[in-house]
Amino acid sequence: MRRLALLVLCAALSACAARGPVAPPGAPSSFADRLAALDLLGDWALQGRLALKGSRDSASGSVHWWQGRESFDLRLHGAFGRGALRLTENTAGARLERADEAPIEASSAAVLLADALPDTPLPLGNLRYWVTGRPAPGAVDAQQLDADNRLALLRQDGWEIRYLEYQPVPPWALPSKLQATRGDIELRLAVKRWLPGAHAP
Repeated sequence: MRRLALLVLCAALSACAARGPVAPPGAPSSFADRLAALDLLGDWALQGRLALKGSRDSASGSVHWWQGRESFDLRLHGAFGRGALRLTENTAGARLERADEAPIEASSAAVLLADALPDTPLPLGNLRYWVTGRPAPGAVDAQQLDADNRLALLRQDGWEIRYLEYQPVPPWALPSKLQATRGDIELRLAVKRWLPGAHAP
């Protein structure tokens, strides 16, 4: 009996420690239900194409992004960062790696990213929420929903985000194309593949 109880306890602790996706109870019938379902997404990864256009330059390339609760691993390949850029952050700090250059570290990814892409900044702090089809924490200036209670347009923190397409990632529906603009800065993301519950690279 003690052995059985121990096995049950271990299983419960393992379930609590898991950071993978948890299926929502049913199809969302409102935006609040959709947000509650996205709360169960857990760690995730995406693969696709990212394009940035600023007042003085523009660039595009492939993106591989893993996002955890308190850490992320973002890899850009192509025109970004002279061919390749990898930005990681966790509770210990942030690290930026670029092709043919020594890695640099700082207390946060925002500091490193401002150095790497000074004219076309990525709003990573908010983007981790926006790419899943939800507002970032904080005030929302405006939002519009489509017929399926999904974000069609969001205005937040000076940015306007337009959701152009969604793709089924059962049991969720996640954005596959979005456009974010702020002044003369434009960001476009096309997601080829979503990976809910992905492990850290």
